[in-house]
Amino acid sequence: MEPRRIIWKVYHTISLLHTGRLFRHIHWRGDMDIAPIFGVIITTPSHPPPTLVFWRTPPVGSYKINTDGCVNDGFASGRGIIRDSSGQCIRAFFSFYGDCTILEAELRAILDGIILAQRLGLSVLWVESDSTLAIHCITKGGGPWHIQATIRHIRHLLALDRDTITHIYREGNQVADLLASEGWDRRCYHEYSSQDLPRRHRSLVQIDRFGLPTVRGL
Repeated sequence: MEPRRIIWKVYHTISLLHTGRLFRHIHWRGDMDIAPIFGVIITTPSHPPPTLVFWRTPPVGSYKINTDGCVNDGFASGRGIIRDSSGQCIRAFFSFYGDCTILEAELRAILDGIILAQRLGLSVLWVESDSTLAIHCITKGGGPWHIQATIRHIRHLLALDRDTITHIYREGNQVADLLASEGWDRRCYHEYSSQDLPRRHRSLVQIDRFGLPTVRGL
């Protein structure tokens, strides 16, 4: 129990922990000024700067479907909105899916949006979702067995040489995201026309129409 030996063991142990990435920058909070004594260089992690996210109108003669899925307390719901080339709402919907995964909810919301658009006689579709995994499963394949039937149904309805499916950040998918609580609370399928869309949703539709951005990364 010699002082020098204790100091050396503490120094050695801290150095090992840091080298093994078990002693991280957050553990030095309040003591960063003594870190160099132990040979530890503290660097402040960099964060990407905030970016502006825009919702884009589809080309003239086509229609955009924005969808979203969510799971809350073990139950899933989906929602979406269909808009024309001027950004006007054609129809919005929400649906309750019960017990399923978030990926399945995202895919089923996409499928519900496409089925609704085709029932309304709309063609040349641009589907947007904030789920990169769902888009990858549709365009590239893969995923667990229990979603394959849904993926096949989506591919059957979409003409990928004519229709488009892309990713959008959640900040640009606000209208679909806002419909989430409706499906989960009511636990049913429901559609809104442009006239009976709730006031807050109409406000977000107008924000998108005017090309106003939302900020990502704050």
